[in-house]
Amino acid sequence: MALSAQQLLARTRAALGHPDAAVELMTDVVARRERALGPGHPFTVASRRLLDDLASGNRHPPRT
Repeated sequence: MALSAQQLLARTRAALGHPDAAVELMTDVVARRERALGPGHPFTVASRRLLDDLASGNRHPPRT
């Protein structure tokens, strides 16, 4: 639940114009999901996709 909240916070930060903070937070979320769930878990894959979108400058990525 905590990682889902962090992921939402990252989206919010990006939408408010703080992309670096969003990428930093999502980097942590992805790393923690990989350790806890594994790299192929659907939640990890979705988090990685969001991180990639945010890192590429997409401030409003689609919800997954």
